[in-house]
Amino acid sequence: MKAYRVKASDSELLDPNNAAWRTARPEEHPLVPTPLKGNPAIVAVSPFIAESTDHGSVRSIKAAALHNGESIAFHLTWASTGADKIIDLDQFVDGAGVMFPVVKDANAVTMGSPGKPVNIWYWKGDMNGDAFDVVAEGYGTSERRPGSKTKLQSSAVFKDGMWSLVLIGPLSTKDGTQFSAGTDSGIAFAAWDGANNERAGRKSFSGAFNTLEIEA
Repeated sequence: MKAYRVKASDSELLDPNNAAWRTARPEEHPLVPTPLKGNPAIVAVSPFIAESTDHGSVRSIKAAALHNGESIAFHLTWASTGADKIIDLDQFVDGAGVMFPVVKDANAVTMGSPGKPVNIWYWKGDMNGDAFDVVAEGYGTSERRPGSKTKLQSSAVFKDGMWSLVLIGPLSTKDGTQFSAGTDSGIAFAAWDGANNERAGRKSFSGAFNTLEIEA
């Protein structure tokens, strides 16, 4: 997919309904259940999660990308029941994430590996404008940083059974994204259906990195 360059402020890009997004070209990405059953790396982190077979109810996500030379934004839409509140201990909220390689040959399926980290922008339905900026070097190694520390923001709207989410952050950060205009990177997607008790590894994902072209 391609992140097109536009003349728009960060605040305009942050609005999922802003006119700037009419210039974007969204692409649909199929999602599949994250393979958990019997995975030794998952068993080591959570034997309960490793037994999961009924996750992955979100089957696709539509994504578009824009940048203004300083920040890059991703607009995601997907179908959901709209779970955005935790009412009890056994209830969960919807979520979505975009993942990027910090180094060229990082593995999206394993969430990176030692010395080959990935960067994940992770949103949950109850975060109200915030997001987590995550760095991982494999299963169970995620380091969550508040988005406020890396200037990562989110904005989400739920309407007619669809989430519209924007995640926006700097093109380049010290410990995460290292994008620059006129180059290629990689991107992968994940979604969590809170109504299906999805959290942590119980999710849908897009598999290996797709190419992300950043317009000069």
